[in-house]
Amino acid sequence: MAEPSISRAEFEFLARRAGLRLSEAQKKELYGAYAHLEMLMALVNAPLDPAAEPALIFATDRSA
Repeated sequence: MAEPSISRAEFEFLARRAGLRLSEAQKKELYGAYAHLEMLMALVNAPLDPAAEPALIFATDRSA
């Protein structure tokens, strides 16, 4: 399993700042899953080639 890029203390700070009241067991479990969340965030934020999702391309017909 990959390790998160932040320390446990940094994770706990982020959780508190978000208003989460977590037990020690929940903190441990969520900190372990944070590395997976980081991988998903990288995928979502990666630039895509326009051909990757042609349905989202808006083009007008200039001849009309």
